[in-house]
Amino acid sequence: MRLGKTLDAGISGTIMADRDLEDDLQSFFKNNPLETRLIGGSLLAYFVVFEPLFQWMWDDGTRCGVWGDDYSCMGSVWLTLAYVAILCLVMAPAIWGAFSMFTKYFTRVNAQQRGDVVWLATLGIPLSMIWATLWLYCFPHLWTLLPWGSWDTNWWKIFPFIFGLSWLGLGPLIGTISTILSEFKGFAESEKKAVDFEDDFKTKLSKSSDEGKNFRFQEKKPQDPILQPLTKENDGDTKVIQTQFTSILGDMNIHEKYKK
Repeated sequence: MRLGKTLDAGISGTIMADRDLEDDLQSFFKNNPLETRLIGGSLLAYFVVFEPLFQWMWDDGTRCGVWGDDYSCMGSVWLTLAYVAILCLVMAPAIWGAFSMFTKYFTRVNAQQRGDVVWLATLGIPLSMIWATLWLYCFPHLWTLLPWGSWDTNWWKIFPFIFGLSWLGLGPLIGTISTILSEFKGFAESEKKAVDFEDDFKTKLSKSSDEGKNFRFQEKKPQDPILQPLTKENDGDTKVIQTQFTSILGDMNIHEKYKK
């Protein structure tokens, strides 16, 4: 019996976990309809169209590689550049979709700022990859810096890469990535400040509500008409009453001390 109950509990827990996963996926696709379509379309285009039609460009363009022999690849290296350019074009929608989904988590950040980061990634990363391929692979082959060949006679080729080509080729890509990371860091700080402000405001509002509930108006007790001060409007009537009262007391046989 215990084993049966344990199995039933395990099966029910698995079913609940599967339902939660389905709900999360449905919510994910519902909140990001355009982004998921773009990512799926890019992946489909890569595997169905790009890979079968353009893979030969990469194979021919990189057959000499970096450490090849004296065989000249100056003509075919441009196929590598064409391959990278077409690949960036195919994957650009997926880059846009991925960064768009990621920036949606920063709900308290200006939408225009989030859009600027998305387009920076969509345009900056592909163009930087094309630029890096051009300066780190194509031009070195054109200038006979590649293929490297024997180290004994070609050791000097390392200096153009260290002091020039590496910085020139990777500079835009590194700059783009660092700018995107800096923007995301700023988004996270802005999000944290907004959350702290909202929490502080809710706390103060809650305290104010509690004080309002505990506050009670004090009812003013009506004063005895005899003890209320006389107004200026009744000064004349008061003097007449006092005169009449004094005359009455004068007619009575009362000691002077008690009259006062």
